[in-house]
Amino acid sequence: MRSPFIHHTKALNRALRSISCFLSLAWGCLLAISSSSQAATPIRVVVWDEQQPRQAEAYDDFLGNDIAAYLGQFAEFSVVSKRLDDPEKGIDAATLDNCDVLIWWGHARNGEISLEESRPIVERIKQGKLALIALHSAHWATPFMAAMNERTRLDATRKYPNSSDSPRVRFEFVPPPGRFPPAHASITTPAYYAWKRRGVVQHVRVDLPNCCFPDYRPDGKPGTLHTLLPDHPIAEGLPRRFPVHQTEMYNEPFHVPEPDEVVFKETWAAGEWFRSGMVWDIGKGKVFYFRPGHEQYPVYRQKEIRRILLNASRWLGKGIQDTVATTEESILQKTNLVAWCIVPFDAKKRGPMARAKMLSDLGIQRVAYDWRAEHVDSFEDEILEYKRHGLEYFAFWDIHAKAFELFKKHQLHPQIWKTLTSPEGRTQEEKIRVAGEALAPLVQETAALGSKLGLYNHGGWGGRPENLVAVCQYLRTHHQASHVGIVYNFHHGHEDIQDFQSKFSDMLPFLLCVNLNGMNHNASPKILPVGAGQFEQQMVETMIAQGYRGPVGILGHIATEDVAVTLNNNLSGIRALRAKLD
Repeated sequence: MRSPFIHHTKALNRALRSISCFLSLAWGCLLAISSSSQAATPIRVVVWDEQQPRQAEAYDDFLGNDIAAYLGQFAEFSVVSKRLDDPEKGIDAATLDNCDVLIWWGHARNGEISLEESRPIVERIKQGKLALIALHSAHWATPFMAAMNERTRLDATRKYPNSSDSPRVRFEFVPPPGRFPPAHASITTPAYYAWKRRGVVQHVRVDLPNCCFPDYRPDGKPGTLHTLLPDHPIAEGLPRRFPVHQTEMYNEPFHVPEPDEVVFKETWAAGEWFRSGMVWDIGKGKVFYFRPGHEQYPVYRQKEIRRILLNASRWLGKGIQDTVATTEESILQKTNLVAWCIVPFDAKKRGPMARAKMLSDLGIQRVAYDWRAEHVDSFEDEILEYKRHGLEYFAFWDIHAKAFELFKKHQLHPQIWKTLTSPEGRTQEEKIRVAGEALAPLVQETAALGSKLGLYNHGGWGGRPENLVAVCQYLRTHHQASHVGIVYNFHHGHEDIQDFQSKFSDMLPFLLCVNLNGMNHNASPKILPVGAGQFEQQMVETMIAQGYRGPVGILGHIATEDVAVTLNNNLSGIRALRAKLD
């Protein structure tokens, strides 16, 4: 017969174990919460304000500073206030590189920011590095207009895609004549008009968005905000409708591209209405336009309006952080790698079939094809073998008429990599113009192919990052060459090691591919596997920190070695580098 003492003792032990287990789990949860809280990275918000004197009627220390002070109360944000009169107009590269969400207020001085100065903002949005919140009269802020232009261009190519059996569609983008409100009877922009020839669209005129509306009334009369998407993160904690106590009226139609989401609608007693909270996807990033406001009324002190700014900053900022958090994985995983310099640099002198099999065996899926004269006859065999082995014909070195004909035949659109040479000219401006005009025929030819044109750094004047950027800017400005960019090679960039961070930042909006290499001072040795040098790790860390998400090349650039060995050494270096970055 069991002793009562033993029975109670065992029961007590079971109870104590249960309590101990519970306490251990509870402590573990507390540690996890604490660790998660400590590890959370603040959302970096920049509030940009042109700081008009009339804001003093409603705000003691400017509208932008008031918003920054409100958001700064929350530990999840790191908030900086910038203004138009700051150095580089408050949108210098360092500011943008340290920004997840850019909140923009502009009104009387919108025109003092140029399209060129806005381009880095739009490029960062497209790359998923930055989100833009445009407030009220920032509908005419240049960054918002530039973002809407970019969305229109993306929409145009979706509406009128190229066909494999017809000439490439030519787009004519027509900007509005200036910042003028449209009349009610006018067409609503963006507007598209397409010409057909033999039943096929070949030319499209696109009137870019005016980014304005026909009516406004700055009388301070109240409006009503209606929450159209109550489950949207921006609308969290808000009623289905509430008054905006003092505001300026805007009336539809608002001349902007069709938004992806309309979160709020605003109405007034006189019958006017407006889509007052709109979201657009632009590339990998987002833009949120929020209409209520006026510098003379304390709109941004109203609790519901502040809640919207808080929600939008939180949602957009977390989206940016989530995208950036996957950047390392996306650029260093094997599916993003491009094999480069593998045709003439191979001791085994493989042909197309053996080369395709070798790449497939290594698990490399993308190839940039370099060649010599003896390879011209096998151009088509190379294409066919890549197709048979499921490889992407990613890029083609230099130019050749036969290759271009084959690309059309096989419906391929590889990047075309071309060395930027050193042009003649007495001044830097003249050299940039000469280099750009020399490339103009190739710019047109690659556009007709549907291929991107990558300017390739290979030493001399044409290998310097600042010159590559300047020629890209020239071609985009003077030849509508948005498909022109930069292919940057570590093994031709040893001179850039010391100030790589600033140079990479300048190139980032134009980069089509970055080819890695082990990096030591004085290029000793010049070709080195990834991970075997002193500086490539910090250079890759810079790429990741600045938000580069494009393709990454690895080299087979040793003529006396089996290219499979060379590539495998680079793959091993990539794996080791990823382990260090983790």
